[in-house]
Amino acid sequence: MNRRADGAGPRPGAATARGMARVRGVAGGYAGYWWEDPARLVPMFILPLYGLLSLSLLGDQKSIARIYFDGYYAFAGALFLMVVAATAWLATTEARTRRGPAETPVEVPPCVLDCLFALALFGNLVMMSGIIARPALLLEFLHGQATAYDMLQQIGRVTGLSSFTQATSPFVALYFYVFRTPVKGLNRYKIYMAVLAVLTVLRSFLFAERLALIEMVMPLALMVVRFRLHGRYARLLTLGPYAAIPLLFALFIANEYNRSWEAYYVNIYDNIFDFALERLGLYYSTSLNNGAGMLAVLGWGQGHPMFTFDWLMRFPVIGETFRPWIDSSDSFNLFLNSYADPEFNNPSGIFVHFYEWGWFGLLDAAVLGWMVGRSYAGWRSGNGFWCCAHAVLYVSLMEIMRTPNLFSGRNFLPIVLPIIVFHWFGKRLTSVAPSSTHAVSGRGARAADTNERDGGATAWPLAPAPHRRRTIPRATRNPER
Repeated sequence: MNRRADGAGPRPGAATARGMARVRGVAGGYAGYWWEDPARLVPMFILPLYGLLSLSLLGDQKSIARIYFDGYYAFAGALFLMVVAATAWLATTEARTRRGPAETPVEVPPCVLDCLFALALFGNLVMMSGIIARPALLLEFLHGQATAYDMLQQIGRVTGLSSFTQATSPFVALYFYVFRTPVKGLNRYKIYMAVLAVLTVLRSFLFAERLALIEMVMPLALMVVRFRLHGRYARLLTLGPYAAIPLLFALFIANEYNRSWEAYYVNIYDNIFDFALERLGLYYSTSLNNGAGMLAVLGWGQGHPMFTFDWLMRFPVIGETFRPWIDSSDSFNLFLNSYADPEFNNPSGIFVHFYEWGWFGLLDAAVLGWMVGRSYAGWRSGNGFWCCAHAVLYVSLMEIMRTPNLFSGRNFLPIVLPIIVFHWFGKRLTSVAPSSTHAVSGRGARAADTNERDGGATAWPLAPAPHRRRTIPRATRNPER
């Protein structure tokens, strides 16, 4: 007969206990899973995937007409990724061992989510203005009478306005930070989330913006794991990105079915699964081959820093001033049209830095590694800004083999908006008396319950103050001088 101490509950299972320990980490912090740490994600997932793609390019590759990728470029790309991993580890270690007072949580008012939603909604409406003005074209596309090219012609791109669609990812990250404690019932912020999800799916479906969907889904998944699951599904989540590969495969099929499968490739491939497997692999392998081709044809260190300063070139008003000095898109487009396939036009996020800076492009790898490593340290400690930044930068790291997203204009708003939010609207909480954390008056308890139902943000638990401050009667206080 099992005997247990009075008041002891049932023992949790081994998997649950490990999951809760992973959430608590050491010293009460958040430890998370291996794939949340860039220093482990790169050698345990990205580098093995890079190795498989390299072997496919170095072997008998028949789907690509011209192969530029060889052993030398494979080594250069692997070195770039190893520098990213090493500097990420150094940045995380330095931030975690830095001595200083314990960091207190920063509270952000929920009203900032209203502003971010308004920006994201406005940007989506601007981008979809052509479709909104011609709804019949949408029906023709759904019935197969209009092509994907016809839909792309309707994209409304206004410099500085359509970019507000990028407010979607910071909205997702900030939603989970503002409501760190789940809010029961329906509120307007959950409706905002659903509206942005529908608009993002439409953009991905109509304009072939798969990256837009990834930029919303990946931060959403990260924030759910960080703030909602609390160790549940630990065995499945331990697999991390490996478990997400079938989901990516299914998403690709759903996205390409109407866009290209029914219109063209149904007559070329035996079934849609062979089509999706080959095309999805080609998106990454051709990106690596294009990057190597840029170096082979255009030369190392011969390009303007177009990819490093893409965010500056796309900056409203002043961006056009810098374009003549940093834009090298003419050379890149000439390479695609003459030596590669314009349909697969991604140059990877690795070799473009060698094209712009030569071997000094490894400094860009160090910058990337420092940013994701520092953001991961803040992610573990619960720092508000770094939690949001990590969810955004994580996408750039995961897509590094396909597209140079780190310094692109797509990342500008998702990083700048949280800076503005936490600088201007964040309020650092102060310690409270021990008695106030345990004994709450009936009025205070009712107010807290009402605040949660209305969608108000719930604060993190605070450490009690060592001594309760004694109140001095007004008559005995020293007068101001």
